[in-house]
Amino acid sequence: MYGGFDVFKIYMAVKLHFTTDTYDYYKYGGKVNCKLDTFTKRNDRYFFHKLSTMYSKDNILDFFVSNFLADSKKWVGSLLRNDGKEVYLEYRKVKEAFEYNFRSDCVFLADDFGTSGISFDGGLLVHNGQHPRLLRLLLQKKIRIQTAVVLDNILSYCKNWNKEIKERVVWPHWENKIIKLKPFMSYNQTQCKLIMKEVFVNGK
Repeated sequence: MYGGFDVFKIYMAVKLHFTTDTYDYYKYGGKVNCKLDTFTKRNDRYFFHKLSTMYSKDNILDFFVSNFLADSKKWVGSLLRNDGKEVYLEYRKVKEAFEYNFRSDCVFLADDFGTSGISFDGGLLVHNGQHPRLLRLLLQKKIRIQTAVVLDNILSYCKNWNKEIKERVVWPHWENKIIKLKPFMSYNQTQCKLIMKEVFVNGK
């Protein structure tokens, strides 16, 4: 029967995924070395029992992924506050209308690049070690991180940015977010490529 201990194991697995370089949630099948007797001695076990009554087994993974993506240092008690729920609901909203949101971001990028007088490729170029336009728009929350993940899966720009972006604080932090989110994203890449062609090539 699904309960607090199950939630705790998912929490630990997602936390390890987002906060370490060695643990991959899907590579290890979400398995972690957690014992029930250790869990029952934890002072924070109440929070996990509470979360098990608030979110189903199907939804709790998205709840933790969305919140660790937003802030990998979150304490489980803080997740019960309204902002934890809001972060989750926004994540679900993007996920459930993925192609619509991706197209919306692509249209925004096309308009922004056009206004700035740069091509699509130009929006991804690093000039003199500075942040490219695409990254600046991501940092300003003008586009969603999910869009950045799809674009990197198709174009592999992150590798080039690593070589050319000079600052080593902001970009590495966001690259890590992109890498860590990738395994949790399920979408139709062929459809996303078609959307990119329609928006950036055909101007629809």
